[in-house]
Amino acid sequence: MLDLLDMSTCNGGVERAPDLDQQSTLPLACTLGPEDGLLRLRRWERLHEIGGPVAYLDGRDLEVRYQPSPGVQAELAELAAAEQRCCSFVTWTVAEVEGRPVLRVASPAEVPDAVAPIAAMFGLTVTS
Repeated sequence: MLDLLDMSTCNGGVERAPDLDQQSTLPLACTLGPEDGLLRLRRWERLHEIGGPVAYLDGRDLEVRYQPSPGVQAELAELAAAEQRCCSFVTWTVAEVEGRPVLRVASPAEVPDAVAPIAAMFGLTVTS
């Protein structure tokens, strides 16, 4: 499990959280403020409710495949663009593969574990 910042306390306390069910946690490297971060996490949660994501981790790359439900592709694209602005330590891309929205999050080669906090939010653990 990874250290995640507890945004509900706004005091810099750190808690352990393995997945998106921890509604008020953000990776420590995220630059969003407490209110924005909580709103962003809730948007991801809603997307997960309608999109039924399945996540895969391959080395320094995270791939999340969603069901092609109405609105999923557009919301995923908006969220990925927003994440790229606040969490630019990784690269966020969205594509459509075989009719399904796919999110890819990649760590730079020089920091292969940078995707770890994002993978943890999808319930995955990076092992070295």
